[in-house]
Amino acid sequence: MNLVHRKIKEIGSDWELLLILAKRDISVRYKQTILGLSWAVVKPVATMLVFLFAYKQVAKVQDISGYPIQLVIFSGILFWNYFANSLQAISNSILVNSNLISKVYFPRLIICFSSIAVSLVDFLVGFIVYIILALSLHQSLSTYIILLPLALLITTLIALGFGLIFASFSVKYRDVQQIVPLIVQYGFFATPIVYTTKQLSEKSWFTLYNVLNPLAGIVEMFRTCLIDNYDLLTSQNIMISIAASILVFILGIIVFDKREDSFVDYL
Repeated sequence: MNLVHRKIKEIGSDWELLLILAKRDISVRYKQTILGLSWAVVKPVATMLVFLFAYKQVAKVQDISGYPIQLVIFSGILFWNYFANSLQAISNSILVNSNLISKVYFPRLIICFSSIAVSLVDFLVGFIVYIILALSLHQSLSTYIILLPLALLITTLIALGFGLIFASFSVKYRDVQQIVPLIVQYGFFATPIVYTTKQLSEKSWFTLYNVLNPLAGIVEMFRTCLIDNYDLLTSQNIMISIAASILVFILGIIVFDKREDSFVDYL
C-alpha cells in the first residue's frame, strides 16, 4: 500500500503534466475527423441498433428480464466501451509515447493515467445520450444515479490495473498488443453486456463466474445506477467486483513499478 500511495502522490504532484497529456490525447483523437465528438454517439447507438435488430427481428426477443431492452443494451454498451477503450489506451500508452519517455524523465504512470481522458469524454457524451433515450421511452432515471461515479471509479481501477500489467509487458513482448484486442472481443460476450445476469444467477457456477469475471458485477451496478427499479445486482456481486478491482489495481502498480526501469532499454 505504501507503494501505491507513493505512486499516486507522484502523479498528484505533476497534475499539470497529467492535464496537458490528457488534453493532447483528446485533441489528437478527434483531429481531422468530420464527425468529431459525434463518434462518441454514433458507435454505442449503432451497436445498440444492431443488437435490437438481432433480438427483435431474428431471435424474436421483446424484452430482457422484464426491463426495457433498449436501456439494458445501451447501458451495457456504455459500460463496456468505457472499460474496453480505457484498457486498450492504457495498454498501448507506453509504446505510443516511446519518443517522450526516451527523452525526458517524469513519472511514467502519468502517461497511463492520462490515456483514460478520451474514454471518459466518450462516456460522458454517451451518458447524455442514455438520458435522452430513457426519457424518450418514458422511463425515469434510477434513484441510485448518485452512485454512478462510484461505479465509474471501480471500472477505472480495474481497467488501470489490467492496463498497467499489459503496458508493462508490451514494451518487451509486442505479442501483448495482439492479446488485448482478443480479450476485448471475447470479453464482450462473456460479460452480461447485451444480456443480464438473471439467467446466469440460477446456475450452480454463478459465484465462480463472478470471481473469474468481476466485470459482471460492475456492469450490473451500472444498470442499477441508470435503470429505474433495476434489482439484479446483489451484495455478493458488488463486493467481489470491488475487491477484484482494488486487488488488480494494486497488482498493476506493483508490476509497473518493477518493470518501469527497463522501458527505455526496449523502446
